[in-house]
Amino acid sequence: MLEERSILQLPIDELGLEVLRDFDRTGQWNDYNYVNEARNAGYGKAALDALSEAIGWLRARGLVTPDLSQHSSNAAFVTRFGRKLLDEGPGHLHATAGLQDGVHPLIESEARPQFMLEKYELGVFAAMRAVEIRVRKLGGFGEDDYGADLMNRAFGPGAPLRDVEATKGEQDGMRALFAGAYAVLRNPGGHREVDYDDPGEAAEAVHTASLLMRILDRVEVAQQQNT
Repeated sequence: MLEERSILQLPIDELGLEVLRDFDRTGQWNDYNYVNEARNAGYGKAALDALSEAIGWLRARGLVTPDLSQHSSNAAFVTRFGRKLLDEGPGHLHATAGLQDGVHPLIESEARPQFMLEKYELGVFAAMRAVEIRVRKLGGFGEDDYGADLMNRAFGPGAPLRDVEATKGEQDGMRALFAGAYAVLRNPGGHREVDYDDPGEAAEAVHTASLLMRILDRVEVAQQQNT
């Protein structure tokens, strides 16, 4: 078991993962007994509370779960998802959790289901496709308009989504941002197989799509104010 000082210093996610490793290493099957061992070792209430919080964090993320085959209500075991995390590291967990909070709803609904299936490249593809669809709708473009060319036409000089109140540098930057993001993040997935070895990198790509979608929120508000 961790030292009391470490228990108090670690943030809840890192503490939870340490508890998970303890569960797996010791074959622990009862979370009450786990905390009680710390109590019997003389750990203070703050450390015991932190361990209880960590176990709650693990349960909320499906890494440990009650063992309904046991009579004790405190019986628990490491889930298949928990064992996968122990074998491969927390990258998948952090990537999917990062898409649950703070990501634009139109992006989360497209990308997160793919991330849960570990189809990261499809999640990035779906996120950028959602951006493309909204640009097409807000700009009044047809289905034959797509890709980086669509972004250039939507945000270029005299284009329907260009911010006329911004400086020329900002206007050109916005066009380059949308066209560049599409070319780098969306185009490869449409033409060849893309394999994200790092789930965190894929999650950051989705967050880029989320930023673009929030910019489009402001574009839509401006359109409504000008009508």
